[in-house]
Amino acid sequence: MTEPSKTANNPKPQFSIKRAIISGNRLPKEIEVTTNFAELNIFESLDSPYLTGKCAITDDQGLFDGIEFQGTEILELEIGAADINNETAVLNKRFYMISIEKQQKTNESASSSAFIFDLIDEHGFLGRIQKISKSYTGSLERIVRSILQNELGRRVDIGYTGATSGTEELSAQQDITCIIPNLTAIDAIKWLTSRITTPLGSPYFVYATLVVPDLRSNAGDDKGTGDEEDTKTGTIVRLGNLDTMLTQPAFNKIPYRYTPSTASTNAELPPTEKTFTIKQIKIGSSSNTLRLLEAGAVVNNYSNTNLNTGEVSKTRHNLSSQLLNLDQNNIIHKEGDLTQNIFDTEFRVRDVQIDDYTPREYHTITSSGTYGALKSYHDETDESKFKLKTQSRALFMALRKNPLTVVIEGSALLTTGISVGDIIDLAILGDDSQAAAAGASPLSQRYSGNFLIYNLRHVFTSEAHNCVLDVVKLESRDKR
Repeated sequence: MTEPSKTANNPKPQFSIKRAIISGNRLPKEIEVTTNFAELNIFESLDSPYLTGKCAITDDQGLFDGIEFQGTEILELEIGAADINNETAVLNKRFYMISIEKQQKTNESASSSAFIFDLIDEHGFLGRIQKISKSYTGSLERIVRSILQNELGRRVDIGYTGATSGTEELSAQQDITCIIPNLTAIDAIKWLTSRITTPLGSPYFVYATLVVPDLRSNAGDDKGTGDEEDTKTGTIVRLGNLDTMLTQPAFNKIPYRYTPSTASTNAELPPTEKTFTIKQIKIGSSSNTLRLLEAGAVVNNYSNTNLNTGEVSKTRHNLSSQLLNLDQNNIIHKEGDLTQNIFDTEFRVRDVQIDDYTPREYHTITSSGTYGALKSYHDETDESKFKLKTQSRALFMALRKNPLTVVIEGSALLTTGISVGDIIDLAILGDDSQAAAAGASPLSQRYSGNFLIYNLRHVFTSEAHNCVLDVVKLESRDKR
């Protein structure tokens, strides 16, 4: 593979695949495919407790026919800085190669092919086939961490929960007793995590990131630097909540900038600033308030019937009140009045304020006393906490209302340990060509400011290392 060089717009060394080895229990020896590697994509998401990926490998020696590829092979990678001496390995990564997504002939004689393989973390593979059918007692956080530790062999970093010690828990739910009803480990983790919220109704996430130096978490024994298993597999598993994520400062003091002529605009900037250039943006389908209304994200009624006592608890969720509460608790940082990016609170239909409509009703049935004095999965000691279930779901949907995708140079993120769950500052030019002349900011109010990185894709090729970020936010105004 050819070595990428430093360019004027890429002063930092790019990253490349230094070594790629395929192995398997049934294979007599390891197969090195370093020179056959064309591209590697690694996916992180707040929705996934394991990493996935794709890789493109060329074959003109019949390697994959020879080994009779079965989808259980292991790919071990060394990813390092592409310096002149080609020496320093930054991280090691291990994936299961679970399928061939595509195979295409690459020459006229049809004697070689390019293969695209689907990849998954080892604990992700195990977690999708290992079933759990047992009882757990404790907090939802402890149960999730226990499953990851005992069933999948993965320690959990809790630095993004706001905890200051390894035993501190800040979620709103009380200890419970529950039976995992013959679910896979991954499904059980997602089921339990969907029930965890902060006292403000913000959701929790269990997610995986690449192992890189990151010393920001110092919560007891759960440190973000990872342990031996994290280093061996190239992945660290984290538990975090939206409140803690949104209160972080942006990792970049210099905003990533995008204008229609980004490259030429930044041509005279110092090398350190050239790194902070947005290469490409994509603005997808957005602004669909009707979808939020239909899903009950803006307003809904929630009721619960306790079959043991006969009591019916009722509560009403209002997204505007929830966003105001986040603002008052300094989760959404804003100077002056709250300016949220989700829906128009003044909108009326036939002279009825939008908050007065109730397009969605939720009703659940519980039975307190099933486990004696212990609470079950759906029980609440404080009936007002039933609202937290719908508040968490509402914020999930609200975050996705106005998505933005940006492509940036990847080395700065990898070397500083930036991942999903972190905050990035963007400065994207708006559509008002007269703004600067009128003394107003030329930046887009909707698409500039601090964003939460929700999905991240590392793209390694022989030419460059880029990152594709799906970012979200709840605020609409930029402070600049």
